Amino acid sequence: MNRLVTILILTLIGLVACFFVAVPIFSKNIFAYGAESINNVASIFFIESSKPEVLKEVLDKPLPVERKLRILVVPGHDNEYWGTQYKGVKEAEMTLTLGKELARLLLQDGKFEVTLSRDDNGYFPVLAKYFEEEKKEILDFAKSKKKIMKDLEISGKIALKLDGVSHNNAPSPVVVRLYGINKWANENNIDLVIHVHFNDYPRRKLSSPGTYSGFSIYVPEHQYSNSRSSKDIAYEVSKQLQTYYPESNMPKEGEGVVEDQDLIAIGSFNTLDPASLLVEYGYIYEPQFLDQTIRGKIINDLATQTYIGINNFFGKNNFDLSGKYNTTLLPHTFQDVLLGGMKNNPSILSLQAALVLEGVFPPEEYDEHSCPLAGTYGACTKKSLALFQKKYNISDEAGKFGERTLQKLNELYGE
Repeated sequence: MNRLVTILILTLIGLVACFFVAVPIFSKNIFAYGAESINNVASIFFIESSKPEVLKEVLDKPLPVERKLRILVVPGHDNEYWGTQYKGVKEAEMTLTLGKELARLLLQDGKFEVTLSRDDNGYFPVLAKYFEEEKKEILDFAKSKKKIMKDLEISGKIALKLDGVSHNNAPSPVVVRLYGINKWANENNIDLVIHVHFNDYPRRKLSSPGTYSGFSIYVPEHQYSNSRSSKDIAYEVSKQLQTYYPESNMPKEGEGVVEDQDLIAIGSFNTLDPASLLVEYGYIYEPQFLDQTIRGKIINDLATQTYIGINNFFGKNNFDLSGKYNTTLLPHTFQDVLLGGMKNNPSILSLQAALVLEGVFPPEEYDEHSCPLAGTYGACTKKSLALFQKKYNISDEAGKFGERTLQKLNELYGE
């Protein structure tokens, strides 16, 4: 009995000793982990809400799938607040045309479940009702996120980016709608939100074109919870758009994909869980947007390039929808001889697209900003055509669109 008591006492002493030895080590790990979490940028608030590998998993399953990828397409602005305007053309009209075409392509693809935030009749009824009935909740939602952000900034857990691109302040009703779209997207398990816009730049004469041109894609800044997926998708869309269109040459937009903390549309104050892009498809005063016919063709192609870029992110493509040449500008049957000086001509637009694919447009002495796809047969197109003719030994037409050039183009790019 005494022996048993002795064993029990020794065992107890051993356990107590082990506890005191283990506690400092265990505690050190706790405090080390805690310090790492505190030093990690807003690790609690900005827990990753959208992961590219998870999005890809959804489409990796063979059709028909249990759950399609949910995409919300938001044509920027509306009939009440139409954004920028140039020579009678409103941004809201252009974004709606592009947004509808993008939604059509995504929906027809079969892999995506698509919601268009507004159409010709106004906002999607569910969203319109949500903006009206949930206004207080929407504002409270934004206010609470802003407070968390402010507290994290004061405590040094996040860093504000102060040198980004400046943006215009949105009117109060627009603020409610934008935050409302974010809140609704979170609650309805949307996977990707795409905002469609066209850019503008301040100038003295509003009737004259501005300084800059080209597209840019805004994504949430890297500290935000939906940043990684957003950037991965944006890079693929940007890469595809660059096939035919230049990146913006405005300072701070020159990289094509721009991180931003302030734009509500992509989740300012971390208000948006899904991946999000805001695409500025070009400046509204650029030549390809001035003529109605050319503008329509370019907008349809921009939607197609975006659709292809999204599919490239997922490693898939639907050539039935995107076409053999990954553009709506080709194939094209050239029927008439084209003359130098012609403007706003759809055949010239298709010619320019073909010259891009041939690697001769624009010629070396030009860049994509001074030589845009706009359906104009100027010096740039003439020199590019001469390079095409040299490539195919059409020596007797040198920069002129003659019968042999027409035949060769139809052989390569005709319907």
